[in-house]
Amino acid sequence: MPKSTGSSRRHVADKSLLEKYGMSLILDQDSGDQQPIGINISGWDISTSSSSIGNEGEMDALNAIVQNSVNDSRRLALPEIVFAQAFVSVGWCNDSCSSKIKFTAEDALVEWAECHSHLPLAQKDVSHASYKGVSIIKTVDAKLWEERQAREKQQLTSKVNLFGAGAKAAALENCSTEFNYDWTYSTPYLGTTIISTKEEGQKQNCWKEEETSGLDLTLLTDQTQPILYFDEVNLYEDDMHDNGYVSLRCKIRVTPTCFFLLLSQFVRVDHVLIRVKEVRIFCKLYGQDDAESSIQVHRDVVWKECAWSKLGSIGLPTSIGSWRVED
Repeated sequence: MPKSTGSSRRHVADKSLLEKYGMSLILDQDSGDQQPIGINISGWDISTSSSSIGNEGEMDALNAIVQNSVNDSRRLALPEIVFAQAFVSVGWCNDSCSSKIKFTAEDALVEWAECHSHLPLAQKDVSHASYKGVSIIKTVDAKLWEERQAREKQQLTSKVNLFGAGAKAAALENCSTEFNYDWTYSTPYLGTTIISTKEEGQKQNCWKEEETSGLDLTLLTDQTQPILYFDEVNLYEDDMHDNGYVSLRCKIRVTPTCFFLLLSQFVRVDHVLIRVKEVRIFCKLYGQDDAESSIQVHRDVVWKECAWSKLGSIGLPTSIGSWRVED
């Protein structure tokens, strides 16, 4: 079973250390004890929230939103465990504009669902189609069953159409073990980015491609800088009916010089494939006297995937136990 925990892993530095770097706490106004859920540093509001597993009402509402995003009659199913209220958010604003990057399970699943509008419904075509990394993946058992169906159909259709044989062949023709949705929940989601300006209003397509990475490894590996804020937030996970495991998680780390965010999706379909997608977001933190035009947020996206049959040839383990990151 998935490791179904939404408990907080949040770490906040001591008050004296926060004051040293001009930071202030963001408190949870909805709770009676007003626990810290984030910090403000160099003009950035950084907040996180873990949550319990979605209740029946939350899951019904989420299912309706996800289903509504599909433009045809196919039916989708949600992951077994969704932390419906969990999020990670970083935002910055001044008098003329504001920007926010946020990560939620709902937005990730909606983007996953929307990709299905670009996949064919015909069973003979769907297993070969892919859109933004979303595709229909079969388990080993499904493949074996499909091969058995093909053999039985060939045997029946090659014989004289005796009583009952034709009916069984027709049934096999219309029978399929394939899902008509991606049950690995491999979302192409890179986060929800919204920028608003007085002149242009609200826009989301604000990223531009660069030839080199903007991640400053010197700052990221500088162990002399204290960690002022850290959290790891689970968004969703599923054990694929005991045929594998998928999880979407988000980590954020803030030091006096930068913040670094990692959205990580891990997919294991037993004896079929291993898939890892990582989104890294980095921003150097400037002092109050620095020009606002110098603020830049960099995003790196990495997709790694390998068929199970090829793991051994590139020196990776082939046992399921070696890939049980849920443990």
